[in-house]
Parts: sequence; C-alpha cells; structure tokens
Amino acid sequence: MPRGVFRNLALPVLTLLLASAMAACKSAPVAEAPVTTPPAFESGPAAQPAEKVDETAGFREADTSAEPVRESASSLAEKLNAQGVLKRIHFDFDRYELKSDAIRTLGDDAAAMKQYSQFKVRIEGHCDERGTVEYNLALGEKRARAARDYLVSLGTPANRLSIVSFGKERALDSGHNEEAWALNRRAEFSFLTE
Repeated sequence: MPRGVFRNLALPVLTLLLASAMAACKSAPVAEAPVTTPPAFESGPAAQPAEKVDETAGFREADTSAEPVRESASSLAEKLNAQGVLKRIHFDFDRYELKSDAIRTLGDDAAAMKQYSQFKVRIEGHCDERGTVEYNLALGEKRARAARDYLVSLGTPANRLSIVSFGKERALDSGHNEEAWALNRRAEFSFLTE
C-alpha cells in the first residue's frame, strides 16, 4: 500500500478509536448513602387490618393411619450391622472347630438371619498375626466355612451365605499378646443388601 494512502486512512481511524474510547469511559457511579434508620411500620390502630384470605380448596387432610415410610434395604442392613445384631465367634489357636460358646452364638445368629430373611450374610474368617499370610488366609477360610456349614445345618439357606477370608489383615486388637490374639481369631457376620 502506498505511504500516502496509509497516512490518509490512519488519521480517521485514530480519531474513531479515540472517540469510542472516550465514549466507553464513563464516570464512576455515585455511591448511595447507607441506610441508618430502620423502616417505620405502622402497628397501631391507624394501621390497616390484614386482609382475610379463604383457605385453598382441594387439599386432603394427612392420613395418619397410612402405612409408615419404609426404610431402604441398605440403610436397614447398615443399621443392623452397626447394632451388632449378628455376633462374632472366636476360635482356639490354630483351630477352626466350633467351641460350645460359638455354637450357642451361631444359634442366635441363625434366628436373626431368619428374622431378616431379605438379606444375604457374609461370613468373614480372621486369624491372629502369627503364621504366614498364606497359612492364615487358608485358616480364615476354614473358620468361615465351619461357621457357614453349621448355620446351614440349622436351616439357613446356603445361597444366602457367602464366605471370605481376611487372614491376619484385619485385626480387632493390634496388641502382640495372647489376649489380643484371642480376640483376632474369629468369624464375623454382616448383612448384605445384594
């Protein structure tokens, strides 16, 4: 483009840009003064009485005899598990045979499982910290299986029961003595919603 044409166009373009920039710049808005006095409400005899409005027709009275809201299955199962409805059982060292107190507890657990027959139950086998990971996983499975087999013998359907072994991975007591180990040799039961 020749230089003369550029000069002739530059001046109107710059003038137009300057005019639009000036138009865009406005003065800042004036700030309003803050309200320092509360609004006055008339509440005496001179005030107008409120207008009475008729009730809207078409609404029914609440039926209090209707069926109560039912709890969702998952929240009921969580609540039952938190309350410890199903009790854990314990085992002797390096054993998976059921002791007499475990048999009584399993009888109570079977009754609770019958009462809440809508849920499946997971049986977890646990061990103390002694022994290898592999050995304790196998022993935990034998403990869970022994509990399951006894529950089935009491009439609990086998298809409602699942087993899992955690070996020594989920200790109840992290101590390193006989008292802690006795607590950790266990089978635990929990309701499932699946």
